[in-house]
Parts: sequence; structure tokens; C-alpha cells
Amino acid sequence: MEIKKVQLSTAKSANTYTKNRLDFEPFFKYLESFIENGTPSDDMIPLFALERIKEIEYVSGKLCKHNLNAYKDILQLIYSLSVSLIDTDPKRYWALTTPLAEESFYGTEAFFDLCSQQLVEQDLQGKMRAGSLLTNQEKLFYTLIFERLYGFSSNEQISIVYHHLNDQGNIIDYYDLDIDFKFVEIKAKKTLPAIDIGRLSENPSDSLFDWNTVISTVKLEDFELSGFSIVTFRKTSTEHTLQRIQSILLDLPTYNYHLFLSDLEKIMTPILKGADTVFSLFPLFQLNGVPFFDYTITNKSILISEAYNTNNSFRINAELAGYLKHPHVIFYNNNAMNGIRNTKSTFDEQISKSGVKAYLCIPLIHNHSLSGILEIYSREEDQLDNETMQALGALVPILSQLSQDITLEFKKRIDDIIINRFTTIQPSVQWKFNHVAAQYIQEIENDNPDAHIKAVVFEEVYPLYGAIDVKDSTIIRNASILKDFSFKVKQLAMLIDELSLDGKHKLIITFSSRVDQITKSLDHISFDESMVKIIDFFRKDVQPFLEEARRQFPAKLEVIEHYARHFFTNRETGEFYRNEFETSLRQTNQVISRELDHFNSFIQGNYPSYFQKFRTDGIEYDIYIGESITPQNPFSYEFINVFRRQQIISMARIALKTYHLKDVLPLALETTQLIFINPHSIDISFREDERRFDVEGSLNIRYEIIKKRIDKIRIKRTKERLTQVNKIAIVYLSDEILKDLMLSIQAIYDMGIIEQRIEHLKLEDVQGIAGLKAIRLSVNLNYRDFS
Repeated sequence: MEIKKVQLSTAKSANTYTKNRLDFEPFFKYLESFIENGTPSDDMIPLFALERIKEIEYVSGKLCKHNLNAYKDILQLIYSLSVSLIDTDPKRYWALTTPLAEESFYGTEAFFDLCSQQLVEQDLQGKMRAGSLLTNQEKLFYTLIFERLYGFSSNEQISIVYHHLNDQGNIIDYYDLDIDFKFVEIKAKKTLPAIDIGRLSENPSDSLFDWNTVISTVKLEDFELSGFSIVTFRKTSTEHTLQRIQSILLDLPTYNYHLFLSDLEKIMTPILKGADTVFSLFPLFQLNGVPFFDYTITNKSILISEAYNTNNSFRINAELAGYLKHPHVIFYNNNAMNGIRNTKSTFDEQISKSGVKAYLCIPLIHNHSLSGILEIYSREEDQLDNETMQALGALVPILSQLSQDITLEFKKRIDDIIINRFTTIQPSVQWKFNHVAAQYIQEIENDNPDAHIKAVVFEEVYPLYGAIDVKDSTIIRNASILKDFSFKVKQLAMLIDELSLDGKHKLIITFSSRVDQITKSLDHISFDESMVKIIDFFRKDVQPFLEEARRQFPAKLEVIEHYARHFFTNRETGEFYRNEFETSLRQTNQVISRELDHFNSFIQGNYPSYFQKFRTDGIEYDIYIGESITPQNPFSYEFINVFRRQQIISMARIALKTYHLKDVLPLALETTQLIFINPHSIDISFREDERRFDVEGSLNIRYEIIKKRIDKIRIKRTKERLTQVNKIAIVYLSDEILKDLMLSIQAIYDMGIIEQRIEHLKLEDVQGIAGLKAIRLSVNLNYRDFS
């Protein structure tokens, strides 16, 4: 036992506010009450203690920080009374402190040795509400006030958490400082303020008290403390690790699971011994009924390391497949602990080869199914002891739950991608499908003979239509295909010249004539006919010619094979010119699609609506907005105006980005932008046969007809196409919407993304449609702000 002053709290002390003195008076009262209420046989030690204290006080004065040595016998006696004589644990972290445990003055060697380590008091500020800046000591002070003077327990834990840090500042252990206030007295300097207990807890949180209300009601400077506290450090790494895992479980949906598992490794550090002990947990993802392993989170695993090849692609070997079917704990230790045997396993040789000295594999089971695999291993001796094993055992249930939650979140993200990107049942309308499906199940369960799935219909929705088209895409594609054919014909001509060096042969003369014939015929037929002739020519003429040439010209075999490769894998990349076009088209559509995704995010963030895209040589899209799709949100026509304004902005951004993109494309492509504004709402229904939404009713079919017939429409009395490069064409029927449209256009012009000139146009009549009008806007190609 030692007399030593050690500061336990670095925070501002409650002493700042109040009188807080070290005193034996509460201990005297305890001894006197014990003598009065106890049996005569129990009086000896308390009587002796009282007499001894009086003797010391007579010589050295009352107990204070400056005469502790005089009271050393009494301090030892307090230790003996508070700790069982049978318990001789040499590592007992016990001490006496000032009333609020700010400073210790007497304790065990183990206590002071621990205090000499890097122990950091856990800050409470992150747990308190804004404005409630309480230290641990202040919170303890309030707890005493409410328990002793108001008779109301706060249910707050009477302890302070300390982090044990390593040299790198990482947490390697947790210790709770448990505090016994038995010998602490608290007094009010003035009349106690009246407190409405209901108000103290009107803002529920983790604590019973709303600490903002507590601080504004009770002032610490109105109270004083005297006595001393008995404190004990208790190692609580497992408990706090469990709490931290539980807390991050709540944030799982917001995590990238790679970062999540990285954070989990840090959280697990206090459980593991040695800096080189490796923690590896990987969830067992299932895709299409088979395990799916992500190398970036399983690369530390010993168990499945041999299942990866040099390219990090995964294959399930027989040993691993057997383990996943019948999972079990695997324990391996070069220096096995007493009473614990190594597990006989098919992986023993694999573990040994890895250089691991201690290894533990625990299958994580949730609801009787394997949810993941936990591995702990070290290449140093004695890193897996009984204490670590017991701690891991306590954490296995929460880690199993965690692993299951990660797999469920992974599956949910896959489902979200499929719903959003690959099906028409989007989140905005899925509630309706759920409702219809639930009604159908009810009818079946009630044995309704007329049970059927009702139509999914949304009434009175406002459509927004847009189309981004790649200008002259068909002409460019056809020209690319013909250029590829022309290149191949030139290669054939070069081969014929090579083979003719030894004289004219019948095979060469006949095939050369066929090449001239097919080339001339292409000038007088349509492209579709040309394609049929080209394909037939290469299948029925070129391939037989090459096979015969190999037999008749064995000395030229190497030359023949060289040209043959070019005929069928043109320039080592397939159809070269066509590939240039397809690559350029794909990159252009990617830019368009990304911009439309931003537009869709804007819409869904303001009023969830139905959004569907169609791929052509560009992209078309329909958006349906209305209260029948989002009944939980009040609908206002102003949403339509806002979305139409954003639609024009989106089109302008697409025009700008594709304009700048063409400089880096293999083949320069340009786009046109078209919007159609329908004057009224329509009804749509889901067509089960085509798995998509379509207009409902003959009146609304006109909307679909107009969409299909305006893509190549011309300006009235001219041959000029409405859609032009670097411009946005907006087709409308009714002048009623023109006023709102012009307000939106003015706001967009103020942004600088379009030019001031607006073209007002009348359009030619097309089959079944007359009276169409349009506005055409020019995009400001110098605009640069894409924020």
C-alpha cells in the first residue's frame, strides 16, 4: 500500500464551484452507527478505530492532504474493512480519493502502476445534448444531489470510463473506475430549489435526465462536499467492445462495408493481445445460392487463402466447401494451453505453412445458419490465452448478428440496384404493388373463388417526356460498317496480288471476279440488302476461298493466315470502324445517363415520382408525377413547374457535356435535345405482359402518338428539322402553359446556361396531329459552372 497523490481527472473539477474537502467525519459517523446498531461482538474493530483516530487527531490534527502519513494505520484499516481478507489478488486496483474521485491519495501498488500508464478519461461531451457541457465529476455531483437530497435516483452508473492507450494513441484496453460514495457527505448551503421531476425527463435520451433542464435548475455552487471516496479500477474491455459494436450496428446502412469492417478491427483491438494479432471477419454473402467472397475483405483470411488464384479470382475447393457445409471451431497453437487441445482439421497443413503460431476460427451462426467466419491469429507465441478466448466467446453472438446484418444490407443494396436500374417496379410505386399483392393474398386466404390480382393504375399523373438523340447515328453506323467492308476487300486484293506472283491460277481469277462483282453491286442497292450480300459473301465465298488457297499454295500458308486474321478480327479489335462508332456511342450515352440520374435524384428528393428510361441510339425518358403515386405527400402543381425548369437545365447540361465530349471520342458524335409538354394529366397502368407502365384509356393514347411522331418533325413550311445540335426543342400544344414556361426560361437564362435568343416556331402537321408549336433554345457553349 502506498500514500501517493495522483490526479485522476484532467477536466475542470467541481471544486471550481464548491467547497469540497477531504474529511474523516463521515467515516466517524459510520463507525459510531455501526457500534450503536451492531452486536457487542462486532464492536471491537470500530471501537479500536475510533480511539486510534482520536489519538492521531490529538497529535497531528484532523485528517487533511498534508498529514496523510500520520493516518497510514487508519487508511490500511479502511482497506482491510472494504476488501475481503480472503481475496489476496495482488492486482487489485483499489484506492482512496477526494470526494468526487478527482485525486487519489492512498492505494495499492497495482492501482498506482496502472495510473502510470496512458490512461485517458472518456469525455462525456459527445454523449450530452448541445449546451450541456458536463464533466464526469460534475455529473457525479448532480447524481449525489438528486439521490441524497431529493431522494430520486437518476439510474446513472456510478463509474468513470478510462481508455488505456498505446504509443500510437490507439485504445488497447478499457477500465471502469467504480466509485463508492459511502463516506461522502453532501450539504445544501441554502434552501433546496423545487424541482418538477416530470420536466427533468421531458426530453428522453439514453439518460433518465434531460441534462439541459438539470443544469438550468440546480447550481453546483449551492452545495458542499466532505469525506472521501473508495474507488476500484475494473478491466471492462469486453463490455465496452460489445457496446461499441452495438452502437455501430445502428449506423450499418450508412457505411461502406469495407470501411465498416476496418472500423470493427480497431474496435476489437482491446480484446486481442499483441500488435501483430490479426482479426479477420468476413460475412458469408450468398449470390444465386452459392457463396460470394470479396477479396478486399477476405484477403487476411487463412482459411480461404488457397481458394484464390494469382488474379484474386475465387474458386471453392473441396476442403472449403466441406467446411462451409459443416462449420466448426478450429483451434491451432504451437504452444497449446493446458487443458485445450488443437483441433484436428483438414486445414492444419495450410495453417502451419502460413507461419501462424496461434490460430482460432469461429463460425458465426445466426438462426441456425452460417452468417460469417471469424478468424484470430498471430505469428507470435502465447497470443491466444484463456482471457482472450473467453472475451471472444462473449462477443460471438453480437458478431454473428453483425455478420448477418452486413449480409442482409448487401442483399438489400443488390435489390435496390435491381429495382432502380433493371426493373420498372421502382421505390416510388412499389407501395402500390405491395398493396395489390397483399389484397390478392387476403382473397386467397379467405378462399375467395374470384381471387385475382387487380390492375395497378395511377390516375391523374402529369407526364414529362424527354429525348436525347445522337444526330445521324444510323447514317454514321452504316458508313462505319461499309468502311470496314471496304477495308477487308482491300486486304483480299492484297492477298490476291501476293498469290498471283507465281502466275494466274483459276482459283484466283474466279475469286477476283467475284470480289469485283460484289463491290459493284453494293453501289445500286439499299444498306439492308448490302448487309445481306456482305455477310453471305464472307460466309459462302471468302471462307471456302481461304481453305482452297491453303491447299493449293502451301508455300504461301503464312501469308494466307496473316490476311485471314484481318478478315475476321479486323485490326485485332473486331470491326474497327464500327467499333469506333459503338465505343463513341456508349461513352456518349454514359454521359447522358449520368446526367439523367442527377435529374432523377432531384425529382425523387423533392416529390417521389416514376422515372423510366429507354435506350435507342440516344436515351428517351418518361416521368410521371402525381398524388396517386405519392399519396402520403400533399401535391401542388408548382412541383410540375419546378421539375420542368429542372428538365430544361438537365437538357442544357447534357448538350454542353456531349459537346465537350466529342473532342475525346474515337468518332465525334453530336446530340439533339427534345422535350414534349403535355397540357393535362393522364392515367397510366402497369402492363403485366410487357412489364412496364403504359397510358390508360383512348384519350391518353394521343400522348404516346405525339411522342412517337415529333422526333423528326419539321418547322412549318420549311424542310428544317426542329431538333438541332446544341439546341433544346420544347414542343407544346396549349398557349396556357407558355406563361409559366417563359418564367422558367428566364430563370435559366439568368444562370447563364442558355443564350437569350428564343425561337417561337409552328410545326408541320403530321398524321393525326395538327396545331403543334415549339420553343427552341440555344445552349451557351461557353458555360463552365457544372456545380
